[in-house]
Amino acid sequence: MTPQTVLEVDLNTKHILIFLLLWFVFAQIPNVLAQPRNARLGPNAEVLLVTIGPGALVWERFGHNGLWIRDPENGIDQVYHWGLFDFQSDNFWPKFLQGYMDYSIGSVDSPSFFQFTMQSDRDIWLQEINLNADQKNALLAFLEKNDSEGHRIYRYDYYLDNCSTRARDALDHVLGGVIKKASEDKGSGKTFRSNTRRLLQNIPLAYFGIHLGLGHPADDEISIWKDMFTPMSLRRHLNEIKLLDGQSLVRSDKFIFNSTKTKEPEQIKSYLSFYLPLSASFGVFFAFLGYLTVVKRRLARLFLALFGILWSLVSGLLGTIILIVWFLTEHRFGHWNENILQFNPLSLVLLGYFLIFLIRGRLPQMGIKLLYAVTGLSLLGLVMQIIPVFDQVNGELIALALPAHLGLLWAVRTSEHLISNNNLKKPLIKSGEKPIVAGQ
Repeated sequence: MTPQTVLEVDLNTKHILIFLLLWFVFAQIPNVLAQPRNARLGPNAEVLLVTIGPGALVWERFGHNGLWIRDPENGIDQVYHWGLFDFQSDNFWPKFLQGYMDYSIGSVDSPSFFQFTMQSDRDIWLQEINLNADQKNALLAFLEKNDSEGHRIYRYDYYLDNCSTRARDALDHVLGGVIKKASEDKGSGKTFRSNTRRLLQNIPLAYFGIHLGLGHPADDEISIWKDMFTPMSLRRHLNEIKLLDGQSLVRSDKFIFNSTKTKEPEQIKSYLSFYLPLSASFGVFFAFLGYLTVVKRRLARLFLALFGILWSLVSGLLGTIILIVWFLTEHRFGHWNENILQFNPLSLVLLGYFLIFLIRGRLPQMGIKLLYAVTGLSLLGLVMQIIPVFDQVNGELIALALPAHLGLLWAVRTSEHLISNNNLKKPLIKSGEKPIVAGQ
């Protein structure tokens, strides 16, 4: 008799409850058998590193991985993977913004893991790791302990403690430090910023935001050991490592699923060719408004004031975010950020002076001095690029900010020169008068 038939029978509530309880207990037996605790692996057990390529979402662009313990003889078929988080968890966003991010390990049967990954259309590689029986059992015990109550949660760091570094450290633990010894003193020729730019280059807003928020610490060359913070790099580097007896750490490396969408970029695509013309067009536009004050005095100064307000607002807000990340959060790679010279919190003060410009028809002398200071600091950032100690890679962002700062300064000086020569002191918006708009 099927469960549906049983439920259709006119049973009393007690019998129904007993049936449901028995069904629940017996339905869980396969899962219990598939997730053994303190189990011993058989001689044919395999340990495989599963590497997942980039996905569509921002955090998926860095890839994912897990350790697959496969022992069909003993019913063990689990993938252990780190870097799990829940947007709905208590205070997730406040903690994330402050730099206190609690992530966790999880385990799942391999069919579920691979089905979800393939449905997400992401590349999959499998590497069989060359471990002896004792090392395999030690790894399983280590993973089981990590995946137990009181050990699942860990303090996440997007570069130093993530899903990939945890998988790396688990293997290194049972190998007696072989991976670290082979990689910590070798330079990778890369930085955390270069890897981040490469992987986010096809998401322009994320590329700009994270590039802007990263400071000087992200530009230090990293070792091969640290370069393993991305799953794809971990996979590549493990293929080069030898064990003490000269054997390869990786027995086999197979590409088992080919994504039709997102691939890992091989080279960094610079946005300089986009940022520089964009900022230059802003600068030329500001300068053109300054020139127009000679012909269309009042209307041109009105638009100059409005666009000065807009640019100061954007620049000042971005600078304030940089300042907050630097001094008020634990995002260590956002500290010592030279981008604050390009997008400066002082611009928010300058915004107030442009409001006065809008109302009175000219920028107060203190506002002009402040505009010189903001532009001068942006120029200083450019000069600092030739000084070796200041080697933050932010040329793109200088190109995005400096031409606009220069254009705005030139426009204001042109406007002020005209006012001084002609003794023009009429307000742009008279008391009781509606603002002038284009076409009037």
